[in-house]
Amino acid sequence: MSTFQKRISNDRFGNPYQLIGCKDKKGKGFAVGYVELGGKLYKVEPSEASKEGVMFWVKITAVKKQTQASSM
Repeated sequence: MSTFQKRISNDRFGNPYQLIGCKDKKGKGFAVGYVELGGKLYKVEPSEASKEGVMFWVKITAVKKQTQASSM
């Protein structure tokens, strides 16, 4: 089981959705969030856009899961 909690809900039409909170953990000014879909882990990086009519861009990158060592 993944260490990332799956918080999948359904909207009023019954469609599944997942909210992703993006945080600037390293203090570099770039917020990053992670989502697990279909057993694969993805990194989500939103950024403001300077193009007219575009509010922001979202970069989604597939990443490999790292196994965590347990304390036992």
